[in-house]
Amino acid sequence: MQTTQRTALRAARRVRPQAQQQPRRFESHSSHGAHESHLAPANESFGAGFYIALAAVPVSIAAYRFTRPGAEQPYFTRYITEKYNDLAGKWAERNDTHTQAMEQAAADRVLFQNEASRSNRVVDLKYPEQFNGGSPWNVPAGHGSTNIDKVIAKYQEENYTENEKRFQQLRENKVPREQPFEPLGKSSST
Repeated sequence: MQTTQRTALRAARRVRPQAQQQPRRFESHSSHGAHESHLAPANESFGAGFYIALAAVPVSIAAYRFTRPGAEQPYFTRYITEKYNDLAGKWAERNDTHTQAMEQAAADRVLFQNEASRSNRVVDLKYPEQFNGGSPWNVPAGHGSTNIDKVIAKYQEENYTENEKRFQQLRENKVPREQPFEPLGKSSST
C-alpha cells in the first residue's frame, strides 16, 4: 500500500503548484471606461517612392524611343545572332564529320567481322519463313507463298561484291579508317 501512496503523493505534488498559480492578467478596466474622442485621421501622402516609380515609366519609354537605332538591330541582338550563326556552322561541320566517322567505323567493323572463318557469307535470319509470313485469310489465288530464291541470290551477290571491295582496300592498304585524320579547322569541304 505504501508504494501506491507514494505514487499518489508524487502526482499530487506535481499537479498542485500548477493548479494554485493563476495566470496574471495585464489588462485593466480603468483605461476603457471613458471612451474619449479619437484623434483626427492623419493626412498621409503616397511618399516619394511612389512618385519616382510613376515618373520612371514615361521617362523609360522616352529613353527607349530616342536611343533606339533606325533600321539596324540593337547591339546585343546583333552580337547574339552573329555568335549563334557562327556556332551553327561549326556544329553542322562537326556533326557531319562525326556521322562520316561513325559510318566508316561501321563499315570497317563489318569488314573484319567473322570474315576469316566463313568462306560463304550468309545473311542470317531468325527464321527464313519470315519472308512468307502473313495472314492466311483474304489472300488472292496465286499470291500465297512466293519464291524468294532471286531475292536471296541478289543479296548474296551484293554482299559478295561489297566484301571484295573491302578486301581490295585491305590489299592496297587504302582502308579509309586508317588514312590520316583531317582536323576540323583544315577541312577541305568548306
